[in-house]
Amino acid sequence: MGHTMSLRKTIAHNTVYNGLGRLWEALVSIGLTVYIIDRVGMEGFGLWSLVAVFTGYAALFDFGVNSAFTKYIASFAANEQRDQVSAVVSTGVFFYTALGVAMVALGWPLIDWLMDGTLALMNTLHPGRSWALGDNTRWDEARFLFRGALILFVLTNSVAPFAALQSGLQRMGITNVLSLGASIIKVVATVWFLEQGHGVRGLLYTNAVVLAAFAVANMVVAYRIFPGLHCRPAYLRVPLFRTLLAFGWRSQVAKLSNLINFQTDRMIVALATGGQLELVGLYRIGEDIAAKVRQIPALLVSALVPAVSHLDSRDDHARLAQLYVRATKYVAAVTIPLTAFAIAVTDLVLSLYQVKSTLGVAGWVAQIILLGYAMNLLPGPGVSVALGKGNAGLPMRAGLISMFGNVLLTIVLFQAIGFYGIPLATTLALSISTLWFFNALKHDVAVSPGALLRSTCIWPLVASLPGFLVCATITWGCQGYLDRVGNLAIAAVSAVLFGMLYIVCLRWTPFIDRYDVEFLRDTLRLDRLPGFRFLTARVSDVS
Repeated sequence: MGHTMSLRKTIAHNTVYNGLGRLWEALVSIGLTVYIIDRVGMEGFGLWSLVAVFTGYAALFDFGVNSAFTKYIASFAANEQRDQVSAVVSTGVFFYTALGVAMVALGWPLIDWLMDGTLALMNTLHPGRSWALGDNTRWDEARFLFRGALILFVLTNSVAPFAALQSGLQRMGITNVLSLGASIIKVVATVWFLEQGHGVRGLLYTNAVVLAAFAVANMVVAYRIFPGLHCRPAYLRVPLFRTLLAFGWRSQVAKLSNLINFQTDRMIVALATGGQLELVGLYRIGEDIAAKVRQIPALLVSALVPAVSHLDSRDDHARLAQLYVRATKYVAAVTIPLTAFAIAVTDLVLSLYQVKSTLGVAGWVAQIILLGYAMNLLPGPGVSVALGKGNAGLPMRAGLISMFGNVLLTIVLFQAIGFYGIPLATTLALSISTLWFFNALKHDVAVSPGALLRSTCIWPLVASLPGFLVCATITWGCQGYLDRVGNLAIAAVSAVLFGMLYIVCLRWTPFIDRYDVEFLRDTLRLDRLPGFRFLTARVSDVS
């Protein structure tokens, strides 16, 4: 019993730490995005958005070893194999250092070939219209940004094994303190470089400053939280590298799937519109709104992989299945109302950006993609279970389904309905892969998709409907009448109303049971929050 409570508290504390960190990051990101667009314009923001896509594709050449660090550090630490932890860190650092040198040597000239080929393709697709992206000034700036991003990417990889110690040892509090410090540095550096007139290049300089601070801090912390850690050639282990590689290459499929589903749309928009960077920027805003909503429920599963690895190493299959169902239930309880609320108030949120031209594009993109992101979040606990058990095959196949489905659906829907077929294809592909994954995972945890969805999703959906209708009506009534501050205030009031209605409606459903009350009260200490006793009164009275 004591061990059970300890594990629950570890997961809960890590979730709280991650929650605070993600909330802060979301607020900083929104504020910085508004500021950056004011300083570099929507076209500059669109160009910077394409740099992120380039970095994502460069990450496909890291062989996925990075994704295995947390899993094996957690497993070795749980079994007191301290030398093996040092071996993971040493093998990762030296492998990525060598790989980074090779990537820069090959990637530097390939960037010219890539950009020339892209320009030729755009001239073929849109004769006479690709000048917007192909003028010398913008083209030279893009070339500089891509090369700088490549260097920063390979340096980040070399530091990743040290950062993985924090998650592998379940020290998420430290991770979020470092993230807080990095975000403060990012804000200061962004403002300084942009106010100095460096434009979009200033965003690259900011990332370099943040990386330097991140690298130093993570190396210092790694040696503090794991005394006796060694990082030197003597700890290189070829068999261990093969193990990391065997685990990681499967995760590359999931990485490619995430890249296609969450970033590649921007590149498609650029190609489909003949290099109209303003539309790329507007699409990125819509994606960002959906991504911020996605981050909040995602933190609920971010602390699960080390815990699952720990349970799997003890062959505790019964508790593993329980963890899967309960975690999915909590993810659904947060994801569904957040998605409903975000769709209802999208136009109010967009007023923060104060972009007058075609801002409706960003709103439609956000609302369409929000549905796909919500579906993609639901299997998060299941993915953590699969990865924690060392079974990366299931997420890999789910990634293949969403990836190829997205490509095929994008071609079909773009031809059929035009621009909005791009985000709609993403949503449909994510939904299809989610349903497949639930069905495939039932063989590992003996929980059918139907039973899982009935116990986790129906009641949060029903409880969200009244708040959605109220907030959508408020947004429609206020549209076009208020300024940035006024719309933000209305959005805040709408959030309170939605939350109250959601709690009231959920209270009268059978969604909350005794286990939930004990977990929320005794482990997360949420009984101090307003509305907790009201939400759980029906269960408490029955008990």
